[in-house]
Amino acid sequence: MSASTQRCPACGAQTSGKFCSECGAPLGDRSCPGCGAKLSARAKFCPECGTVVAAGPAMARAGALPLPAGRGGAGEKMPWIIAGIAVLALVATIVVVVGRQAPASASASAAGAVPFDSTRGTTDLSQMTPREQADRLYDRVARASESGDSQQVQFFGPMALQAYTMLSGTPDADARLHIGLIQLALNDPAGASAQGDTILRASRTHLYGFLLRARAGDVQGNAPAARQAYQSFVSNYDAERAKNLPEYGQHAAMLDQTRTEAQRILGATGARP
Repeated sequence: MSASTQRCPACGAQTSGKFCSECGAPLGDRSCPGCGAKLSARAKFCPECGTVVAAGPAMARAGALPLPAGRGGAGEKMPWIIAGIAVLALVATIVVVVGRQAPASASASAAGAVPFDSTRGTTDLSQMTPREQADRLYDRVARASESGDSQQVQFFGPMALQAYTMLSGTPDADARLHIGLIQLALNDPAGASAQGDTILRASRTHLYGFLLRARAGDVQGNAPAARQAYQSFVSNYDAERAKNLPEYGQHAAMLDQTRTEAQRILGATGARP
């Protein structure tokens, strides 16, 4: 005796059993696996709770599994999607920025410029690490600051800070120097001074810490704080440079320039250089 047939509500074929032999759609009553609400044969989402359900020929043939209510929904995934897009956008921007050949900086004496040292060589983009990408953005801000291009500083400065923030691990002294100099260019001397303090907590005579404190004092108009930092810089200069730390070699010109400036300021105020 042949089993009774019925019309498939999804494709219209005459079939029997619990699922359509043509499209695989369920023939009986369906309910949401999340909330238990009744579903139509063609439903792909529960009208009550929004749970994705295995419905329709395409999903049935693919063997799609229903997602439990409240798990994996678009709402929960949205923060991760946004974060992923932000990271990709930043990386894409970095690739575009560092791939361009920037002109040589005009002069460190440009009006309103913060003295930088941006003498790094070029690097193959395909071989760049996230740290190298962040450093190249720092270089871009440095060149813009030295040439007095405030619009470039305002555009690339926050981007460079974000690139350093995204690095894994604790920033080293060189990264903190870069962050502090960028903050100075963005008129955030308090942030730069905080970077200097952090450097000195890790190494109490590190020249980068005194350098950032001194320049922050200059920008803030705090002459006593700046003089004290310059004095500490000069007092520890020879001993620190004798350590031959790698970061000192990377910014040798900046350190020499800072010592010259410190000696000028200390001499003008009668302090012992």
